[in-house]
Amino acid sequence: MRVGLIINNGECGRWESFKVVDGKAYTLDNTLYNGPTSQDGIDGVLFRNIWNRPFMGTGGYFIKHSNNMPDVDLDVIFIVYETVGNPTPFVDSIRSKYPKAKIIGTTKEAIPGLDKKPVTSLQKLFSLCDSAAIQFNEEVCAKLTDTMGIKIHSLPVPYNLEYMREKYKTNSVENTLQNNRYIVAGSASWDPERGYDNCLDIANYLGEKYGYEVVKNCDNKSWHEWLELINNASFVINTDTQHRLGQVTIESIALGTPHLGGLSDTIKTVIPTYATNSKSEIESIFIDILENGYPDNYYYSKLEERYNFRILNKKLKGLL
Repeated sequence: MRVGLIINNGECGRWESFKVVDGKAYTLDNTLYNGPTSQDGIDGVLFRNIWNRPFMGTGGYFIKHSNNMPDVDLDVIFIVYETVGNPTPFVDSIRSKYPKAKIIGTTKEAIPGLDKKPVTSLQKLFSLCDSAAIQFNEEVCAKLTDTMGIKIHSLPVPYNLEYMREKYKTNSVENTLQNNRYIVAGSASWDPERGYDNCLDIANYLGEKYGYEVVKNCDNKSWHEWLELINNASFVINTDTQHRLGQVTIESIALGTPHLGGLSDTIKTVIPTYATNSKSEIESIFIDILENGYPDNYYYSKLEERYNFRILNKKLKGLL
């Protein structure tokens, strides 16, 4: 199964088209590719969010939509069009270029039910596709199905968790809890509605009361540096108020660092008891981990069940 991802040109930023060869990303002229910035990819293997879709199946492609798309055989293509406007010419051009491929409408930045744009723009796109699948959980998809009158499937974005864990996890939970003694707090790049002030307040409170240094995430690190930071942290406090994918949640669980708080899709599905933004509840979880430990391998196995390539490839085939 060869999988493609095609995103409307204006929504790709500085990303270049790339192909996947033996599990690594290369530009179409065969240069190893990690995305446009140091925060986007590592070793041509690790990517964030939707950029993992071309790694599904074998020999996939990300294709920047244009009049000069490559001549390749694709079995299924995920397409993204989140611009306000008529998606019909966009979809028609893809069907004309790749007539044998099944077309699956999906989302990149749009967060259905949270995004301020009406779902009618997504509904228009999805109605032109053979199927629709987004990265959010079954409950979100069921609500959207009712709202749109179109079946919306839950298909999480896969992650190469094994590679991330093998490359970056160097500490035991016991060591980081007792010896490193620092807490990473959320992301200062959040917009105010996402509650960074509350996140920082909880992190500082716990740090002062229990003797941990607080490290702010000022969004100034490469992804490599960020993963090293999470690996060495005792805790991550991340009280994002919005139901997003949960990139930081994925990274923390993958590296065995307790991630407390937030309402992300990942925390709600993998560790639902940690999905809270209440200071008192987060402190109770914090104390419980200090006293009873953190079941790293158990939560990692649950993360694998949700974001494993093999499982999600099988699920994708079931949609075709």
